[in-house]
Amino acid sequence: MHIDERKKLLKRTESKLIQLPWYVKEFIEYSKRKRSPNTLLNYTLDYITFFDWLISEGFYKGERVDIPIEVLESLRFSDIDRFGDFLSFEHNNAPESVDRKYAALKSLFHYLSQISEDEHNFPYLKRNVMIKVQSSNNEKSTLEDKAARIENKILLDDEIFDFRLFVAEGFKETIKDNRRILNSHLKNMERDLALISLILGSGMRISETIALDLNDIDRLKSKLSVTRKGNKKDSVTISDIALQDLTSYLQIRESRYHVTEQQTAVFLSLPTGPSGKTNRLTVRAAQKMMERYAKAFGKPGLSMHKLRHTFATKYNKENNNLGALKEQLGHTDVNVTMIYTHIGNEDRRKSVNKADS
Repeated sequence: MHIDERKKLLKRTESKLIQLPWYVKEFIEYSKRKRSPNTLLNYTLDYITFFDWLISEGFYKGERVDIPIEVLESLRFSDIDRFGDFLSFEHNNAPESVDRKYAALKSLFHYLSQISEDEHNFPYLKRNVMIKVQSSNNEKSTLEDKAARIENKILLDDEIFDFRLFVAEGFKETIKDNRRILNSHLKNMERDLALISLILGSGMRISETIALDLNDIDRLKSKLSVTRKGNKKDSVTISDIALQDLTSYLQIRESRYHVTEQQTAVFLSLPTGPSGKTNRLTVRAAQKMMERYAKAFGKPGLSMHKLRHTFATKYNKENNNLGALKEQLGHTDVNVTMIYTHIGNEDRRKSVNKADS
């Protein structure tokens, strides 16, 4: 590589590094002797994507550059798997692109857990979740491949009704012997059901749902004003059952969560701490809540984002209108939305064969 090109790439990397935490900067500096300038730049861009995702998922409230290393230590394999889904389904990354970003993260986590040393000569990171992550062996991705990955982790047909009923009635039976968890569930059940129903009945992202304020709701038109990526405002239609569950929650919201009209957030957490202050529910808290319901329901792969996939699959099956679905989901590229035309193909094939027999 020509020295001028090398300098140019390193300068671009430095301009991006100032947006990342100190430990990432240290790793890139360490890697300068071992990796090409092009690789270092790609690593830096991949880390920006990853840390932005951490913030959007509620792992940290604040600026990207300030994310503490403890956040990386707290990550679980399911979190990294969700990041892979985000890359595949939201950014439409092919498996080889996902693998490349995973490789960048593996290099960073390896450095932090094996090579770095703090003032006591211990590694910065005590636990490396990336060890558990396997590559896809660079197999070519097709829409069918991506659909197959989703299909076993979403709710299909009667499962949608069954899961909603489980949250409303069945879950408390599974935890009746744990008084602490039961009390928490009973206090938050209407909120949890409204949140889950809203995503199942609109396809909204969890970050969009959590960001809702009371004045974003138009109950007469069954519509919500949603802030999309890039702070773009959009109008989203919600189902009748989602509106019903949301209305039931709003009827007890003020008294249950001890708030006044000055608190505009729709979804709230119960008062905590000495001050007893009620705050907007965080994305992370919502994800953890969903994990409890999904595990008890017997579908541990189900997540808030899989509820969005559930809505999109059902919508496409019932309406067969890709353009309308694209707008409803807030996709900028219809090619991303195309995946939902491939979920349920196996069911259709069986129906055709049955009719033909």
